[in-house]
Amino acid sequence: MPNRYNGRDEDNIPNTDNEDTMLLPGGVNPYNAPPKQELPPLRRVNRRSTSSQQGSSGASQQPPHFPQSGQPPQFPHSQQPPQFPHSAPPQQPNYNDPQYYDYNQQSPQEYSGGGYYAPPMDEPAPPPPPKQPQKRKKTSAPQPEAEERPKKKKRHHKSLLRRIVGRVFKTVLALFMILFCMYSCTSVALIKKMDYLPSESRTHYADTLGRGHVRSILVIGTDGRTADDKGRSDSMILVSLNSKTNEIIMTSFMRDCYVELPNTGSWDKLNAAYAYGGADLLMDTIEYNFDVRIDDYVAVDFASFVSVVDAVGGIDIDVSNEEAEEINVILISEVNELMGDDRMSDLLSGGGKLHLNGKQALSYSRIRKVGNSDFERTERQRRVMSLIIAKLKKFKPSIFKNLASDVIPDVSTNMSTPKAYLYSLRLPFALKYKTKQIQIPVEGSYTAADVDVGNVLQVDFGENRKVIDEEVFAKD
Repeated sequence: MPNRYNGRDEDNIPNTDNEDTMLLPGGVNPYNAPPKQELPPLRRVNRRSTSSQQGSSGASQQPPHFPQSGQPPQFPHSQQPPQFPHSAPPQQPNYNDPQYYDYNQQSPQEYSGGGYYAPPMDEPAPPPPPKQPQKRKKTSAPQPEAEERPKKKKRHHKSLLRRIVGRVFKTVLALFMILFCMYSCTSVALIKKMDYLPSESRTHYADTLGRGHVRSILVIGTDGRTADDKGRSDSMILVSLNSKTNEIIMTSFMRDCYVELPNTGSWDKLNAAYAYGGADLLMDTIEYNFDVRIDDYVAVDFASFVSVVDAVGGIDIDVSNEEAEEINVILISEVNELMGDDRMSDLLSGGGKLHLNGKQALSYSRIRKVGNSDFERTERQRRVMSLIIAKLKKFKPSIFKNLASDVIPDVSTNMSTPKAYLYSLRLPFALKYKTKQIQIPVEGSYTAADVDVGNVLQVDFGENRKVIDEEVFAKD
């Protein structure tokens, strides 16, 4: 192994390094070098190719000047290659070797001190991938930031009064729902017991424009003795519910009114329409002659009327001595026999403030020979109906139990179950309405006449239509 210090026993060589010299082995003096000079400041070298510089900057620049002597680059200050005293002179490099830079392809970059060097062989950077066009998102209008409201402190404990009120309200609501369900179930059960007779297609003759606040039901009392005996309409009372005035208006149409039967061209008494065409023809006849629309009806016979009065517990009414005698005559002649009782039962001893049962009230409603014939007769019928409504307002459970068992099965109507149920929902409120009575024809709007069908009342229809419009369809 050669001596560590190139044949010398110790390393005693002074350090004479500077920018242009280097320490040589073996104590060899440094090569001749000019005095030390200050180097100019280095400038930044762009290692990219000239073409990339031009493409990126967009400005044309002059290429730097390079020597054409084929000599390697020199030191910047001495302009001489380094010499090594203890070795052979450095071999001249072969610049045709591919490891050296090809000056024909790329010019070397000029060094700031006057020298040149070959830039490294950097591979050209691949072109960036093309950018995909991005869909522009619809910019929505900037939403104003909601102002932060100070949070209210939650009350962790409700007051005792508030909790009590809440429990009471929930209890009342639960009771109301239970009662409503019970009422609805009872109403539907009663409605289904009625004899449903749907009306055929009818032609309405009355104008209903502006009259939607009034609903009218025609209550027909027939003189049929049995369920199969249709008979004639003994009483015709139009019960109207006016939601504007909160009134129940009972309008009696007298049976002897001389009217024209629609679609026939013939004239007859009003009660004959029921005998000819049933409830539908009767409703059409009233609409055609008196201009009042009727959609629904309820028909009761003698037996049903007796059951209604008995179901409400009878009625209290003032009866004169003449009326009491006539009640006894009607009981003996037909009513007691019709109801299957002894002919001499339930007779009155005289007049006064009397409590009448169903048979006695029916006989009272049929009186014609006392007073002003049929005029007072219809008045008695309206009086009895008013007393029945007053009893219904008391809302006793026993009343509805008797109605369900004795009355409803004998009642016939053209109302469907849903429509009748809607009427039943309105009934509790309608019972609080005031009652009012009207008789058609009104006083001074008729004359008595004797025609081929008997004694009749010739009616001034214009005057009676005016009264109906003012009284039944009033708005205040």
